[in-house]
Amino acid sequence: MIGLNQFGWIVTGAALVLLVEVLVWLYWRFLGSGSIRDYVSEDEEPDGDYRIIKRVKTPTQRIALVDNQGQTLVYANGDVMFGTTEDDEIYAEALIHLPMAVTVKRENILIIGGGGGITTREALKYPEVKEITTLDIDSIMMDFGKNLEPLVKFNKGALNHPKVRTVIEDGRKFIEDTQGKWDAIFIDIPEPSEECPELCRLFSREFFRLLKERLEPGGVITISCPSLAWIPEYLWCVQATLVNAGFHVLPYHFDVIAEYEDDYGFCMAANRPLLPDDITPSIPTRFLSKERVQDMFHFPYNYIKSRSNNKIQTDHNLVLAEIVDDCWDD
Repeated sequence: MIGLNQFGWIVTGAALVLLVEVLVWLYWRFLGSGSIRDYVSEDEEPDGDYRIIKRVKTPTQRIALVDNQGQTLVYANGDVMFGTTEDDEIYAEALIHLPMAVTVKRENILIIGGGGGITTREALKYPEVKEITTLDIDSIMMDFGKNLEPLVKFNKGALNHPKVRTVIEDGRKFIEDTQGKWDAIFIDIPEPSEECPELCRLFSREFFRLLKERLEPGGVITISCPSLAWIPEYLWCVQATLVNAGFHVLPYHFDVIAEYEDDYGFCMAANRPLLPDDITPSIPTRFLSKERVQDMFHFPYNYIKSRSNNKIQTDHNLVLAEIVDDCWDD
């Protein structure tokens, strides 16, 4: 028979083994290779209950597919890239429709970073569009936009439309290897950072000069600078780099601080001066009223004060990545 002393030691031993297993699992889950923080950062965790449907590590990034109370969110390296939300609707309208109101023609469109298909959906609303080339470096992102039911419903099947050509390619390499020209070019990719410094090459003076050569007469280029509320210096650096590359630049933003604690920034660039008074979307939109559009070209002082002393992003420095990393380190 087992005595009370022996029984006590057995129970204690079993408890210790269980404790060790729990600690190992917690380490794996929250700090080790199984950590969700590599896929959903604490800063961008959804409000309320959410469920990670799928996690995928690709050659370029760590992707998470998240269900948040009926909405689908796609994360890359911990940050939300796009989803089936109202703020994605607002962002896509702001990115696409102001430049489309400026460009002389709207026949051939290039979207670099369009794997979710939401911006492609907006560009397809123009009947004169003949072809949209939508490019993403990651085939998984493009697959979600083409085949994931909630996203396909949200983007109205845009990436499967006969006018749309989808390309899996690095944006810089694609531009270097093509002689094609477009009426409107949209750059909608994440900010460079310490984790992805190579993205600086898609915001550099040298790259912008290449884009200048790929632009049809009367065309327009728009660069997304989405974290304006947190990193206003980022937008002014992009603007300064575009000017240094030979463009006329008109920055604008869409303030959603009250609703989503954010402010979406954009730099619109062309080979001619762009005047805010000339810009009115030519198709109906949900969020871009005439009054709202005019307000989008006015920046509050807390953004303007960081406008001076802007450095130029080149192929040989990491200016934008340093701006982003300094912001999040503060």
